Amino acid sequence: MRFELAGSLVRPDPIVIKFIVNQNFDPTKYIAMGYTNFDVICIGGGGGMGGGINTANTGTLVRSPGGVGGGGGLHRVQGLLSALPASCPVVIGSGGILGTEDQNNPAVTTDGGDGGYSSFNGTTCRASGGKGGKRVQSNSVTVPTQANGGDGGVGNSITPGGGGKGGVAGTPSATGPGVAGTSGVDGTWDGTIGQGGGGGAGGVGKYGSPPVTCNAGTSGGRGSYNPGDTLVYGPGGNTTIDSPSGAADVMGGFAGGGKTAPLDGLPYVYGSSSSHRAPSDSGAVSIRLTA
Repeated sequence: MRFELAGSLVRPDPIVIKFIVNQNFDPTKYIAMGYTNFDVICIGGGGGMGGGINTANTGTLVRSPGGVGGGGGLHRVQGLLSALPASCPVVIGSGGILGTEDQNNPAVTTDGGDGGYSSFNGTTCRASGGKGGKRVQSNSVTVPTQANGGDGGVGNSITPGGGGKGGVAGTPSATGPGVAGTSGVDGTWDGTIGQGGGGGAGGVGKYGSPPVTCNAGTSGGRGSYNPGDTLVYGPGGNTTIDSPSGAADVMGGFAGGGKTAPLDGLPYVYGSSSSHRAPSDSGAVSIRLTA
């Protein structure tokens, strides 16, 4: 007995589409090409750094950076293209804005902005941004600044935060090192839901020859970290020297976001925060299509 099959058995090769700006995804276009399944990862934007005090080597001689924002959360979802609507909106979370600094008045400093959420088809896949870092609330080498780090974002949410806890600032001493603060906490990864790392807390330095580290900042947490599955994790950062004053370890460490490596095999990290008065990373959405 002989069987003959009509049509072609050729299947299209898998493809990966990366989104870094808002746009729409059209499932029907790819269904017509023979694709049947999707695998999508959303990563939220990193939180912005809080505003600090920089006396510029005058007055109290204080230099105290704000807390560092949290990293963006991560969400991975798989499903059938046929279950999606004809047009799926894709939203990319932007990095949080920097808080306002001042030379001597902590009352006018502001918290860093929260990172924006990223999403694919609304609630199908989504990940919140990291919370912004806290502003400095004192101009002193002996009073705690309260410049705590922001919490990381979390997968399957659009509300900022929910992930790794931000670091807590310590208590400075005029001659250093003061009482140590706590580091930003690593965000977890369970294969579906990833948490952004918590941002590091800001420290306190004093201009001088040599400059004094009155209280060190704290390190930032890793994003979407699981020791048994490191494909998506984004590394966190350690404390660094404060370039204006020259005091060591005053800048808190950045928080880690996540990677889309399970879909595209690439090492790029999205949604990390910034600890050097630079914009934090935006998020990303990546989708892999298979037949």
